[in-house]
Amino acid sequence: MSNNETINKLNNILADANVMYTKLHNYHWNVKGMQFYGLHAKTEEFYLAFGTIYDDVAERILQLGGKPLVTLKQILASSRIKEEEKTDFNGNDVVKALLEDFKFFHGEFKSLSETSDAITTAYADDKVGMLEKEIWMLRSMLGE
Repeated sequence: MSNNETINKLNNILADANVMYTKLHNYHWNVKGMQFYGLHAKTEEFYLAFGTIYDDVAERILQLGGKPLVTLKQILASSRIKEEEKTDFNGNDVVKALLEDFKFFHGEFKSLSETSDAITTAYADDKVGMLEKEIWMLRSMLGE
């Protein structure tokens, strides 16, 4: 993967992480039911993690000589993660949606780990490990 391809891929992940950050806040505020307490805490943990990913990825883009996406217009145009417009969720809705989005991010970081840039690869591998654990835990919550 060339330097420009790596920067483009990182910008896509940057956009996806920004949308995910907002989406996680929606779940955090609007989940209802018996799983509220646990999911309220877990979605906060997740949105803090995605806020860090957003910042880390932007800084990596700059380190590689690129420019990170900086406007919401750019981010929404580049994101492959869909915004969540609903504002009422039960726990299973949230867990299923998180599972699908985390599988998407897992695939993106897995393909990013194929870059010839050792630093980006190490970062991507770390996120793959984190996401694999969260995917396992979400599947377990669904009884899979």
